[in-house]
Amino acid sequence: MPKTKYYDITQDYVCSCAIRIAQDMFAILPFDLVVVHAMDEVLDTSTGRTDTLPILSVRFDKATLNSLNFEAIDCSDSMANFQHNMKFRKTQGFSPVEKVQLLQ
Repeated sequence: MPKTKYYDITQDYVCSCAIRIAQDMFAILPFDLVVVHAMDEVLDTSTGRTDTLPILSVRFDKATLNSLNFEAIDCSDSMANFQHNMKFRKTQGFSPVEKVQLLQ
């Protein structure tokens, strides 16, 4: 499988997991806002050690999430509807990002 295809599938998977987690949290808790951080082990090439860092951080609001047509969206494209931090390149995949805060 080409790298770009692998990274594209990975991006959609991570974003769809974040959406699912937000949906589940809204279903069981009486909140209007949820922040989801997707973490991954990232190699620090200067030390040769891996650190667990955020690769996606999204602040979901319930009204916007519920207004999406989940039958037709692209999960990675749908992040544009929410405040989020994501650095993604088709040839390199995810890079670490800063966490989004719940309230600003």
